[in-house]
Amino acid sequence: MLRLGTMPLLLRIYRAGVLVIVLILVHQQARWLAAQRAASVSLRQARKYFPAANRVQLRDAERGLYFVTDGRNEVIGCLLTTSPQTDHIIGYSGPNEVLIALDSRGAILALELLRSGDTREHVEKVQGNPHFLRRFLGWNPAEAPPPKVEAVSGATLTSLAIAEGIEERLAGAAPSLRFPEPVTLGEVQALFTNATRMLLEQSRWRVLDASDRLLGYATRTSPQADNVSGYRGPTECLVALAPDGRTVVGLRLRKSYDTDGYVDQIRRAEPFLRMFIGRSIQELAALETPTKEKVEGISGATQTARGVVEGVRRRFDAELKANSRVTRWRPQARDWGLAGVVAGALVMSFTSLRGHRRVRVAWQCFLVGYVGLVNHDLLSLALLGGWATSGLALKAAPGLVLLAAVAALVPWGTRRQLYCHQICPHGAAQQLLGRVLPQRWSPPVKWTRVLELTPILLLGLALLTLLTGWRVNLASVEAFDAWVWRTAGVATLSIAGVGLALSLVVPQAYCRFGCPTGALLNFIRAAGSADRWGRRDSTALGLLLVGTIVFVAVRAVPRVEAVPEPLKLTGRTMGTTWSVKIRDEVADPAIINTMIGEEFEWAENLTSHWRTNTDLAEFNRTRTTNAMAVPWPVLTLSRWAAEISRQTGGAYDITVGPLVKLWGFGPAPRRTEPPTDAEITRILPAVGWQKLEVLDGLLRKQHPALEIDLSSIAVGWAIDQATQLLERRGYTNFLVEAGGELRARGRWTIAIEHPERTCTLESESIGTSGTYRRNFRSGGRQYSHLIDPRTGRPITHRTVSVSVRHADCAHADAWGAALNVLGVEAGLPLAERLNLAAQFVVEQPNGNLQVQQSSAWNQKDSAAHSPPSTRN
Repeated sequence: MLRLGTMPLLLRIYRAGVLVIVLILVHQQARWLAAQRAASVSLRQARKYFPAANRVQLRDAERGLYFVTDGRNEVIGCLLTTSPQTDHIIGYSGPNEVLIALDSRGAILALELLRSGDTREHVEKVQGNPHFLRRFLGWNPAEAPPPKVEAVSGATLTSLAIAEGIEERLAGAAPSLRFPEPVTLGEVQALFTNATRMLLEQSRWRVLDASDRLLGYATRTSPQADNVSGYRGPTECLVALAPDGRTVVGLRLRKSYDTDGYVDQIRRAEPFLRMFIGRSIQELAALETPTKEKVEGISGATQTARGVVEGVRRRFDAELKANSRVTRWRPQARDWGLAGVVAGALVMSFTSLRGHRRVRVAWQCFLVGYVGLVNHDLLSLALLGGWATSGLALKAAPGLVLLAAVAALVPWGTRRQLYCHQICPHGAAQQLLGRVLPQRWSPPVKWTRVLELTPILLLGLALLTLLTGWRVNLASVEAFDAWVWRTAGVATLSIAGVGLALSLVVPQAYCRFGCPTGALLNFIRAAGSADRWGRRDSTALGLLLVGTIVFVAVRAVPRVEAVPEPLKLTGRTMGTTWSVKIRDEVADPAIINTMIGEEFEWAENLTSHWRTNTDLAEFNRTRTTNAMAVPWPVLTLSRWAAEISRQTGGAYDITVGPLVKLWGFGPAPRRTEPPTDAEITRILPAVGWQKLEVLDGLLRKQHPALEIDLSSIAVGWAIDQATQLLERRGYTNFLVEAGGELRARGRWTIAIEHPERTCTLESESIGTSGTYRRNFRSGGRQYSHLIDPRTGRPITHRTVSVSVRHADCAHADAWGAALNVLGVEAGLPLAERLNLAAQFVVEQPNGNLQVQQSSAWNQKDSAAHSPPSTRN
């Protein structure tokens, strides 16, 4: 029977397997944790660079562009971050995230390093250099090549990675403040009929069909065309390229600031548009701006056409120049130096030179002087942990990657501990110091066993840090950053100093009792034919099990997204109250509150029949059948109401006002007894939706006593006006309510009473009409405020309330009242026929309330409760 302890090869495979599994766990967890961090830019951040900022809005989610607007809702700048688009660019041990502020011309206004995966000391060195990031200020990526940036001494890899990230981010997604609207799939489908998907790659989109076959590429001429004026302004084009990425197969004008007539002429000029087809981007980049005589198929729009040609030329000229600046990877001097060190270490390990004392001392002095004090490239937990989470720095530090590979493979395949014995300058320094004093001291065995646990505990701390995303500076638990003493932290210098001092009397004190990197390399080191399962293998298995548990636990813990408490604004309107809740950042709540209040006041002045000094009150008072002019909102609402009246057979009727007053639910005093049949009969001739004619800008009564009551639609319409006001101001996540009617922008869960229930709105409105509040009792009978205009009397069926969801609140408000008058027996079939999202609450004979919903309502509920990835 085979025993694991007698199988060195299997042990080596096991140890390598443990290390590989840990690396996979750390890398996958890092990607998952990064995905949980929703990148966003706050108004507070924007105001650091744009003092006049009033709103920050993510207008182009695909490219991560946040546009900054002022109080007049004009774009004054743009903010974007380099992450996650440039997370593949690794400095010393990890990627960097930089916030880029662009002014209204598209030039860099400011840069801020938000976070970095590199060691803290390297990052502080970059932040402490006042000149490094300033070299980018004023650079407009649409007009000029990137500036030449010198690396920061002591943080070369980190600073160069930051610079490369800024350049690549702007090269791939330089925003256009003149044409901020993102390219849509519908636009691309006009050029590629079978397109079903677009994938952004740098400054182009890969266009794919339903089977993910490449159809070609699409690109826009902005921002390069932003400053190319035709007759009155610039024009942006969408260009289609063949699958080879070099040949133009189509061109369409997107948006233009030029004269509409000239732009339309260009769109219809097939000979002019065909001049681009079949040409390579190199040919287009070399185009000369055509003279008036050379513009084929254009007459009277020559300057506009020349602007289009120049915009296309600049776009592809910029792309070709950017491609020409991409340099091939070449190892630097420090990389060749490390390669030489590795070669020397191999010679020292596998030849008899290691037995020559003078050669060994000279090599150790060389390691301290060159690797430690000059090159500074040492393996550490911070470095290896950064690579595990973000990937290898093959481009930025190929010498370090070679060093790490050799440091792992040599001890795994042989018994030689190459890095610790022949490369590490800290180990070499300890060996040199160990020769200074003749006396040696060995700790007691019990102490030794306890002290040897220190590197294992540090490895466990590093593993937990990487799997949980804790902000722990791993460089501070080791001694190696002390070799870059100008940027090293106090903890690192202390560990290095104490370790070197102890090595005077305790041989290799730090290597034995404090170095987690050395412990990691010792774990994978082979021990020859006598290799056995030992404590290091059991410890590694335990750490792997703990790491797996942490990996699963971190993902299993529910991550509650912090939903900001919405700002609440309130006021009064139309005999009730209004409220607005805004989750967006609001620069000046008092001003917005005033503006919303003024919007509701304006709406009430136009649509209220309760106020005696309004145009509508004057229309109601005038006893004539002549056509009269009324404000456009009254005309619009009357037209909408007439259509609903027609669809409901007169159950909804805005001419019901005289009956409402007769029953005591209007401006007149409240009643305690119902009116007589004679009173109702006397009023009915003046009621009827067909007796109100909606003309072009005018209304005409067919009965002089006819009156309009817009109460059932005006509140919803006022909410729509407040919603449009907030949208014009750039807000995207808010809820407007007045009199129980609501309109949401974004996703909001609201409550509906009687019976208590909830409803999730997705940028839609809801109107509820109920009989349970405004009513009176007389003679043991309850009379509702809802009057059926066909009978002149309150409704008598058992429908208690109706809620309707609609795109706008005016229709939701009106349809709620209309269906409530009809009741569930007639209203639900009508809702099904018209595909209205309606919910009826019906009182049963036993007093219980039953909820019945239309199919459209159920569909909206299903969509609202589906995961976001499956909702349309």
